[in-house]
Amino acid sequence: MFISFGTEFQEFSLPERFTFPFYYDVHPLAQHAVSLLQQRLEIEDFGHDFGLDRQERLGAIGKMFGVLVVQNAAGELGYLAAFSGKLGNSNAHEGFVPPVFDLLETQGFFSP
Repeated sequence: MFISFGTEFQEFSLPERFTFPFYYDVHPLAQHAVSLLQQRLEIEDFGHDFGLDRQERLGAIGKMFGVLVVQNAAGELGYLAAFSGKLGNSNAHEGFVPPVFDLLETQGFFSP
């Protein structure tokens, strides 16, 4: 799940605290994480209609994604990526945080 920024961003200054969520400037590390995720979404086929370039409709259109910049136990900077609901016909995809509740699994409850 942890996606490293690599060596180029390891010396970047971190914010001292969270900012007000409705009015703030996005931190450059968060913006970089968003850019990396957007690049992945452009090249990987998840079987989901994001509503961008397809002429045919494949069910629900669009998807909400999020990133969280983190530092692992080794002090390395990177990010976690997540999405809401299902992506394509699954809610478990490599490189994304797993769901707390697996809506597609009949016995799928919170997995600590």
